[in-house]
Amino acid sequence: MVFVVIFIVSCARSVEPTVENINKIFASKDFTFEFNSHTGDKKSLSFRNDYLVYKSDKPTYRREISYDEVLFINDFIQKIVNRHSKILDPDTSSHYIIKNTAYKVVIIPDQEDYYFDALLKTLKLDTVK
Repeated sequence: MVFVVIFIVSCARSVEPTVENINKIFASKDFTFEFNSHTGDKKSLSFRNDYLVYKSDKPTYRREISYDEVLFINDFIQKIVNRHSKILDPDTSSHYIIKNTAYKVVIIPDQEDYYFDALLKTLKLDTVK
């Protein structure tokens, strides 16, 4: 019984994709920005203090992140939030998840304009071996 209570409390609570909720997640300075394609592929960028951790089907890659990269990522996230669709289903559509241990936001862009691969290319993570 105690295990069940601990498990339920430890799960991130799903919240609406608003600037306020996303900023709560960013404030922790320990969060993950994940892309889930409609084909089932997953890639993620996790941020821990001043480090970026890239996870995909390739080996995990970790490096320091610059201030300019932080600004670029914030701009990218703002663009997909602005295109969030309330009618598309995350089970059948590509979507983004921003989460930490307390909160989880699911963003489903109404257009495929903003590809995670373009973000990876700009951050020079698309060539990680």
